[in-house]
Amino acid sequence: MVFRTVLQVCLIWLVSCAPASAAQARIPVRVGVFDNPPIVTAAPGVPPEGIAIDMIRWVAEREGWQVTYVPDSFDNLLARLDKGDIDLLAVIAYSDERAKRFQFSQQSLLGNWGMVFRHAQADIQSLPDLEGKRVALMRGGTHSQALVELSKQFNAPFTPVYVDNFPQVLEAIAERRADAGAVNRVFAALNAYQPDLAATSIVFNPVFVHYAAPKHASPALLAALDRHLAALKADPQSAYYDSLRQWLEATPSSRALRWLPWTAAAVGSLLVLALAIAGLLRHQVRRQTGELLQRADQLQHEIEQREQAQAHLNQLAYFDSLTRLSNREGSRIALNRMLTRMQGTDERLALLFIDVDRLKNINDGLGHGAGDLLLQQIAQRLQSVLRAHDHLSRFGGDEFVVIVSEIGETGDAELVASRLLQSLAAPIDIGSTQIYSSASIGIALYPDDATSMETLLKHADTAMYQAKELGGNRFLFYHAQQTERVVERLTLDTRLRQALERDELLLHYQPIVALDSRRIVGVEALLRWNDPERGLVMPGVFIPAAEDTGLIVQLGEWVLAAGCAQLRDWQKQGLADQLTLAVNVSTRQFEGRRLVKSVEQALSRSGLAPECLELEITENVMLIMNDDVRGSLDRLREMGVRLSLDDFGTGYSSLSYLKQLPFHTLKIDRSFVSKIPGQAGDTQIVTTILALANGLELQVIAEGIETQEQYDFLRGQGCQFGQGYLMCRPQAADSLVAMLGRKALFWQQADVASVQQYAPD
Repeated sequence: MVFRTVLQVCLIWLVSCAPASAAQARIPVRVGVFDNPPIVTAAPGVPPEGIAIDMIRWVAEREGWQVTYVPDSFDNLLARLDKGDIDLLAVIAYSDERAKRFQFSQQSLLGNWGMVFRHAQADIQSLPDLEGKRVALMRGGTHSQALVELSKQFNAPFTPVYVDNFPQVLEAIAERRADAGAVNRVFAALNAYQPDLAATSIVFNPVFVHYAAPKHASPALLAALDRHLAALKADPQSAYYDSLRQWLEATPSSRALRWLPWTAAAVGSLLVLALAIAGLLRHQVRRQTGELLQRADQLQHEIEQREQAQAHLNQLAYFDSLTRLSNREGSRIALNRMLTRMQGTDERLALLFIDVDRLKNINDGLGHGAGDLLLQQIAQRLQSVLRAHDHLSRFGGDEFVVIVSEIGETGDAELVASRLLQSLAAPIDIGSTQIYSSASIGIALYPDDATSMETLLKHADTAMYQAKELGGNRFLFYHAQQTERVVERLTLDTRLRQALERDELLLHYQPIVALDSRRIVGVEALLRWNDPERGLVMPGVFIPAAEDTGLIVQLGEWVLAAGCAQLRDWQKQGLADQLTLAVNVSTRQFEGRRLVKSVEQALSRSGLAPECLELEITENVMLIMNDDVRGSLDRLREMGVRLSLDDFGTGYSSLSYLKQLPFHTLKIDRSFVSKIPGQAGDTQIVTTILALANGLELQVIAEGIETQEQYDFLRGQGCQFGQGYLMCRPQAADSLVAMLGRKALFWQQADVASVQQYAPD
């Protein structure tokens, strides 16, 4: 009997302790959350919800986590994550700077763009309009910092008004504590219907949302999230896509109005009660019924507002507001669906990556409004030549992507690419201005070039850049060698930046000669790169890469400083009292009136007089002509600096601009000089340029003179100055010193043959 009693007590103790033991076996996980709907909703007193929370709960059930949510402001949560006070942060945008502080999940939750909202009465449409305005920003947010940096690039500084979360950003705008504010695209759509708010066209900084853990924490939590997220993303029917549909596409009644069933129940109870006491409270029934009908109307109105917000959310999430085409996310979803459907079949697909040529010149010259109109018309033209089942999207900026399905052979993709280029051949009217546009197209084929979405996009993008390097307005198919060329280009860019830091750059100088007296009147500074591995590298190899990356600005400033210092040194030696220094200038150096500052600094540090410096500017400056560029040219002329229009006749020249702009000199391009006096067409062009310059009272320099016949012809036609291998090849500064002391240059006819083996510099 005693044994039975003891056994019963032990069984009861085991049963009572079993849940506690099981609970103790679960892994405690502290998850930081802040209000960022619909990714995370963290309202006070309510359990958190949203896409990120759905995924954490799904993983927690399978990994045995005991999740505790820690609500706080985003800034405070970052500090807690640094200290290890929380184990996971539910939503954080990835950046290289943050990756130094925290561990990030390899799998992103979703992609997100920054958007700028304004008060309905604020006149803000584009980024330059933010100058001097008050802009609400979430403290510590990636989009906040990105907008601050972007405003600096556009020279449009604003006053930040920092708050703790996105809802407070919109509150600041509505209460007129801020003129505008930055939020992410997903959150934006839920609030777009508010009467005091209006969306602007400023969309920027695509980021990817991840989970994060403390830097030195165990990677087990993030590894579990990555493993499950990767599997869920690979299955279109998984809980991941169910969550996206619920929070991004579901009708509001399924989640936003969860109190509606309770309200309906209350209404029913009131009606039953009213019927029971109808005889006594008939006047109250009528009053309450009216109130209920009014409340029902309010509920219906709120539902309609939520439905409008959801529709707007879908538009922001998957469509481009400017062109009404699918955006980057919509394009990726469409491509992924097609590739999933085509797996295991013999079907083929072509992906065309399109980049509009020289859009930056349009934006700089005519303004971003003109650039937007151009993109809209380009989108319409591209769409007009595609088949109904082909998919066109705006991938971002000046890039479009076309998915061409149902192709039988490579020629089908080639035919589509040819039609796309042809659609852009005719000029496009932007107000009263006609613009000629073109595009560079890269083509990758499925399954020939790749079978995954990411690789297919990468290969098409690589082929597009190769087409752009070849001059644009063409298409190219992807080849493996193109990837090698891209790697070489990236390596070149890195080594060129290092060359600037390691003082591997040097200048050679080519004399400019007065054709009548053969006296040296100036020198042109020509950049060289003394690569320790490849030796002396000519500018044709590295200047195009520097133009693309923007490094040309730093290179140009280095050439200005080094050239001015060298000429001043020669002057101190009594070798160059009457000489001018010609320096080539890239159009990119005009951005932000930076060129004027660079020239002022170079002259001040070297002590060189402004009239000794001549800046050679290509005709492409006409394409970016605006008030800033015109003001820079005028300021340089006022300083006394001479201005020369380089390579005249090879690019875009407007005679009205030529008459108005403060140039001193025209340079005839070597492509014309090389064919005179033998070819009639080029001879006529040269004589016309000389007559034009004479009429405009401009001096003329002919470059690339290699024969005595060219020299004699140009001199006979009244050309004042020239340079070329006939007179002197470019030389290092030390080699040129002896020549600078001469009164005139003399050369023999026999010397001409020895220099013609060299290509023009």
